[in-house]
Amino acid sequence: MINYKVTKCKNPNGSKDVTYYSGKAVKTGEYTFDDLANDVSYSTTVTKADAKAVLASIKPFVLKALLAGQVVVLDDLGRLQVTLQGKCYTAELIADKDFSPASMIKSHRIIFRPEKGLKSSVAEGIALKRISSDVMK
Repeated sequence: MINYKVTKCKNPNGSKDVTYYSGKAVKTGEYTFDDLANDVSYSTTVTKADAKAVLASIKPFVLKALLAGQVVVLDDLGRLQVTLQGKCYTAELIADKDFSPASMIKSHRIIFRPEKGLKSSVAEGIALKRISSDVMK
């Protein structure tokens, strides 16, 4: 069950005469690393300690691949990839020998792109429940 509440959102048209609202998901808790290790241990023949060891060992390899510019493919789960957000600049700046395009990179993100099977499984199984909102009860 996905809980949501209705909140005000930015007016997409810029008009001040109309107020817009949107449903936003509300977190109901966390599924921790320990929870995952417990579940893997319960559903397989490995111990919780072994499950934790294997899951923990993945992080440095994922980091190494992301820093090398690779997309990390997690088969039936999805893909992790680093993306960059940068400022736009003119061709004249590129011609300047002292200009560094890297100086125009503002930030980076690690994005997750779920596989189609995971997305469709969520879409098929999703149930929504509205919880109290500050607006339009």
